[in-house]
Amino acid sequence: MFAALSLLAAGLLALSPSAYLPPVTQAAPAATGTVEALTIPSFDAYPLQGRLYLPSDQSPRALVIYVNGSGPNTNQNTRQLSADATFSYFDLVASGFNEVGAAFLSYSTRGVTASDTPPFYHTIDPQAYQTYLPEHSVQDVAAIVRTLRTDSRLHDCPIYLLGWSEGTMIAPKVAQLVPVDGLLLAGYVNGTMQQVLDWQQTGGSSMVTYCLYFDADGDGRVSQAEYENDRYGVRPALGLEQVAFPELDADGDGQLTASDFAALLAPSRQALYDAIARSDDAWLTENYPVRLTSAWFQAHAHFTPNRDMLTELDLPIVIFQGQADANVPVQDTLDIQAQFVALGKDNLTVHLYPNADHDLNFASYLSTGVWPQAWCDLFAAVAPK
Repeated sequence: MFAALSLLAAGLLALSPSAYLPPVTQAAPAATGTVEALTIPSFDAYPLQGRLYLPSDQSPRALVIYVNGSGPNTNQNTRQLSADATFSYFDLVASGFNEVGAAFLSYSTRGVTASDTPPFYHTIDPQAYQTYLPEHSVQDVAAIVRTLRTDSRLHDCPIYLLGWSEGTMIAPKVAQLVPVDGLLLAGYVNGTMQQVLDWQQTGGSSMVTYCLYFDADGDGRVSQAEYENDRYGVRPALGLEQVAFPELDADGDGQLTASDFAALLAPSRQALYDAIARSDDAWLTENYPVRLTSAWFQAHAHFTPNRDMLTELDLPIVIFQGQADANVPVQDTLDIQAQFVALGKDNLTVHLYPNADHDLNFASYLSTGVWPQAWCDLFAAVAPK
């Protein structure tokens, strides 16, 4: 029970009602154009493994480079679709961009290669993965931009960096190093990674998820009646079927609030922070759901947050933010929007989507074959005007 509770309460399980639509039973379509494997040397000669998706007419009008979120990513990000089928996340995302005439580039995180082994279909080289650090990620993406600029098919294309989650922290730094034409940021992070982790571990993300499913009256809390009524019938899927309300209501006031989850998470939160401080990668591998190193966490402590530098950029920036994002606080997007307004800068556009999660409800596409509005807006952002 408490393992499932810890995952949900820590914001590491970011689902939306769309995730409970009837599952599809066959593999989703691949990209609509052609795919080329690329090896791009980074600043330290590390060979970055990329996949370049070109539209069917081989004449891209734009190039979108996906800037990875945290943890192990391959240039395919294959996942299980059903009992007998898988899908490549990047194949599907690339198909949406290809259809509007844009090329798309995905790449594997340092130390990570694709494999045929479920559930994550990747293999990690522990030594190389130690070099996966935020400052190296910036240099890696910069090397990708420089290399693709030399491709005659892409030479005149506007280049957009699509940063997701941690990628929203990396992409703006890349734009300070190499010329790009725009930033597309989803699951936006305005502060430090430690602040995001604090928010996740002290009940902020818990309340996003619990309110999404159980808060029927919209007051930002969950009563015992709301929890037990389970309006979407999701408690079994969330591992909460046998979890009684009093087990969650730590302060016994009859309402679930962030303070309840902060109290419930206090022991595991301290264990996590202690492991990072003592560089205990073995503990992190065993106990933290996302494979990350202590060096990665420690490096982020010295990484300049967007709130201190994003307003220095003058290129077009578009943020696509789900208001039901349980991985990062939506307040981050509202805060940076206010900073731009206060400075009189007009190069930031913000799109907010009620009930959209950290992945902008990508799961609904798998279930219905129809892209959610947020994704349609994302593809349209790079379409020829």
